[in-house]
Amino acid sequence: MKTLSLKHLAVVLLSFGIAAGCASTPKEPEQTGPTQAEMDAQRAAEQAAKENQAMLEKAQALMDEINQYAHLNADQMSRKDEGAQAIADQDGQKAYDILSALLSELKSASMIYNVMRGDNLWDIAGKSDVYGNPYEWPLIYKNNSDKIKDADLIYPGQQLDVKSNPLKSDVDSAIQHAKNRGAWSVGPVEQSDQDYLAQ
Repeated sequence: MKTLSLKHLAVVLLSFGIAAGCASTPKEPEQTGPTQAEMDAQRAAEQAAKENQAMLEKAQALMDEINQYAHLNADQMSRKDEGAQAIADQDGQKAYDILSALLSELKSASMIYNVMRGDNLWDIAGKSDVYGNPYEWPLIYKNNSDKIKDADLIYPGQQLDVKSNPLKSDVDSAIQHAKNRGAWSVGPVEQSDQDYLAQ
């Protein structure tokens, strides 16, 4: 009986060991590198950073171009500052969106000035709602050279196209011409005016 009990005990212990061994799962090897999801996230982050950098470069190029324009009004200056802040904050898409819209506006911004009796280009350019500087009259002359034959002679009723935001280089050239042109005189078109138009 004792022998039988020991046999049973051995069989029970052996069965228990086998069952325990079968029930346990083998350990998975430890992860040594990033998971596929982590690698995908890393690639997406790198792509987003590359795209943001490209947009920042485009936005900076737009800012450089915007800086060439004169006579920005308060709203335009505010948007320019907002674009500069977006560049500083490294937000390429926002900077690009703001500055591309502003540049498009600056390129096309213009007004029509209706000539009144007694007007001349000097006085028109000096008006605060035009350029606020009479020395910029050549800008109006050049932009309307198809309507104005002699810069010294304009007529009531003429409608003059005025670029609201001329390039700073054009402003400098106009002021230079205005300061060196000489006296106003109705008559033959001054050679200096013709030379200015040919620039």
